[in-house]
Amino acid sequence: MPEIRNAACFVNAKARAAEARASEFIAAVEARGIAVSLHKTGSLEEALQAIRDLPETDAILVGGGDGTLSGMLPALLDLKEPLGVLPLGTANDFARALSIPVDPEQAADIVAAGHVRKVDIGRMNDRPFLNVASLGISVEVADLHEDGVKKVLGRFAYPMRWVEAWRRHRPLRLKLTIDGDRRRVVCSLLGVGCGRHYGGGLTLDEEARPDDGTLRLYYLAARRTTDWFRLLPSLWRGTLRQHGEAFTATAREIEIRASRPKKINVDGDIVGQTPARVTVLPGRLSVLAPPRADYEQPTGTE
Repeated sequence: MPEIRNAACFVNAKARAAEARASEFIAAVEARGIAVSLHKTGSLEEALQAIRDLPETDAILVGGGDGTLSGMLPALLDLKEPLGVLPLGTANDFARALSIPVDPEQAADIVAAGHVRKVDIGRMNDRPFLNVASLGISVEVADLHEDGVKKVLGRFAYPMRWVEAWRRHRPLRLKLTIDGDRRRVVCSLLGVGCGRHYGGGLTLDEEARPDDGTLRLYYLAARRTTDWFRLLPSLWRGTLRQHGEAFTATAREIEIRASRPKKINVDGDIVGQTPARVTVLPGRLSVLAPPRADYEQPTGTE
């Protein structure tokens, strides 16, 4: 394990509500004998440039949510220093997959411990991502979040928006190529992920691990509201394979096409469209994290 003696911490200067927790986190890290330089950036572009211009350090710490972390990947992937995370977002799905706590003191303990876990990164066309790229209802949910409800209700906004998006959704007709296997599908939601969680706590697959070197694909053919509500528990638990309305698969490369361009939600933001080629970059990102996530702990005792 590398010894962490100094670190650079990046936070969004515009996220006033997160500043107090970020300050607690930095103080906690420094209390553990690690010197921290604080970098407040006003935009993603500014953060990317600041990371690239950074003098040598032992770790890069980022206070933010999934969108912030995902947006900074183009710079983070070029560095040899490990990433430390203070989850300050609404969903924090990436941190959840690695059992990185939101509590600043506990998050500082993980940084000080210095254990590095190499996790997979997905790539949608030329855009790297942490959790999932998805089409269908998830795109409409992201669009609905733009109205400010997410800021007021936090994570509780997600279930409300999923129900509202379902009411206005129209099925997608897509052409998929899954590791060379071609198929035509009609679905309400399609997700391709390299992690475990997305969408505020949904689970790609109960067997998914952030370092298993594979993509997890699912799509839902559910069309009635009753079908959707019946599937919701399995979306949370990652057990969709139990349902006839769902298709699941593992792959290394997936191509998605449609007769007309369809928007793609990448880690909570609409940043692409079909046609899309999704691949996995195994072990591409070094993250300061516990050796095992909570769901990976062995059950029972010897």
